[in-house]
Amino acid sequence: MGRKLDSLPQAEREKIEADLLALSVIYNERYGISTNNNGASAEEQVPDYLRPYFRLRLNYYRNA
Repeated sequence: MGRKLDSLPQAEREKIEADLLALSVIYNERYGISTNNNGASAEEQVPDYLRPYFRLRLNYYRNA
């Protein structure tokens, strides 16, 4: 049984992964969990063409 995400195009999966990464960064910030995955280091994990989208999602989750 495959996952529904497996059928998505690669670009769409990368966008979802960037969104989940932004969400995890904000979750850790809110609950004071110290990790190596802060906003600046997490941004390096995102492909270059998705970095503006990643920053947009970070700001969205910070203001939510």
